[in-house]
Amino acid sequence: MTISQQIIHLSRWEFWLFFSLATAAAAVCFFYAFRLLSRARTIEDTPTAKVRSAQQGYVELTGEAHLKGIKSIQAPLTGSDCCWFRYKIEKRGHKNWRTIEHETSSHLFLLRDESGDCLIDPKGAVVTPRDRSVWYGHSRTPLGGRPARTPIVTSPLGQWSKWLTTDVGFGGRYRYTEERIYAGDPLYAIGWFKSLDEIDHRRSRSELTRGLLRRWKRDQKTLLAEYDRNRDGRIDPNEWERVRQAAAQQARQEHNRQLQDQIIHTLSAPGSRRQPYLLSTLPEYSLVKRARIWAGGCLLLFFLTGGAAVVMLGSRLSG
Repeated sequence: MTISQQIIHLSRWEFWLFFSLATAAAAVCFFYAFRLLSRARTIEDTPTAKVRSAQQGYVELTGEAHLKGIKSIQAPLTGSDCCWFRYKIEKRGHKNWRTIEHETSSHLFLLRDESGDCLIDPKGAVVTPRDRSVWYGHSRTPLGGRPARTPIVTSPLGQWSKWLTTDVGFGGRYRYTEERIYAGDPLYAIGWFKSLDEIDHRRSRSELTRGLLRRWKRDQKTLLAEYDRNRDGRIDPNEWERVRQAAAQQARQEHNRQLQDQIIHTLSAPGSRRQPYLLSTLPEYSLVKRARIWAGGCLLLFFLTGGAAVVMLGSRLSG
């Protein structure tokens, strides 16, 4: 019996079930192909900026990953010191692997180029690290020493060969995967860039001033001793104005001191879905290549599933 004959002999609900699945798969593949091609075009068309001179808004930056301050974070499974991590623990079932634990780091870290530092907020980012480890064990928590670092393979042939040789999972009931970005790794970033402006500085000084005034008002004895010039036991409007000016002056000094240790540039997720937020230790051309390869695979699946839907519908109508 030919495929067309098999399609004709399907019951109504079986036909519409398979036809709907094929149509939905084609639509999903087309959507992701378009999205990946759009991402590749965005990466290619966005010029690289320097931290110090970058315009406010959607920008592309390149530099090195560095820790915020001197305290590093540790990747949970290997204990490696890093700037960012992502891990998952999977358990082997009867037919496939099931994720039982996973976490993605949300710690802030820095992108540093020759012009300055930019604070990176990884929340909402699509992160592609260069380095990861995949290993197997017999307990939920990995035991023993640190596994070997395995660079992420970017070529399709390399990915298939790696899957066939290491991903079959004969090493244990549990599979551990951990990805990391280390201090000093090259870092590519594209996202929403914002620098503290005069409005932010004014708001910060105002908050510091209000905090000082609240604290001083709680200590009425000291406040009266310093600012009650006519010694009538209360702060009149003229005296209060001098209190406010003194608090504003002290707040400006404190704000200037804080600015010396503050990172004034930040990169975070844009508000629009049309503008991807990407962080990667791979170079720009590798990201474009990966996006185009995956887009090509999605397009191939789109034509296969869409063609299957068309064949099914044609066979049904002709029968």
